[in-house]
Amino acid sequence: MEVEIKELAARPLIGIRSNVPKNAIGDLIPGAFGQVGPYFEDNGMEMTGPPVAIYYGEHRNEMDMAAGAPVTEVTATTDEITALELPGGKVATTVYDGPYEGSPAARDQFAEELVGRGLTTVEPCWEEYLTDPRQEADSSKWQTLMVQPIAD
Repeated sequence: MEVEIKELAARPLIGIRSNVPKNAIGDLIPGAFGQVGPYFEDNGMEMTGPPVAIYYGEHRNEMDMAAGAPVTEVTATTDEITALELPGGKVATTVYDGPYEGSPAARDQFAEELVGRGLTTVEPCWEEYLTDPRQEADSSKWQTLMVQPIAD
């Protein structure tokens, strides 16, 4: 597995944060993107990167997470669509190639690789969806950038 260590600047994000049963994560992400995309466009916000899912932590059988998109500046919110941030700092990244269903196993492999290198991880971690499945039907070609903040 190819891992890159780099520094990232913090980035504003607009999205929907929720506690989701682990078996429903696949439902939250596309639903949130479907709501957030039209909202930021209607409110003059410019998307500055690919759609993102942020994983803040696990609580029993639920995941505290958010799904949304980085924007130049958050100019409007609702009760459900809120201003969030991708944190800046030192991160480890890797690219996973394949369908979303394989993402949890890839994330586990990534975590094992980081532990093997003696790195200490901090939350939240996130995924950036580099491939739009509406434009590429072959899920074996989908790419997901996995980002894991690490302690200095």
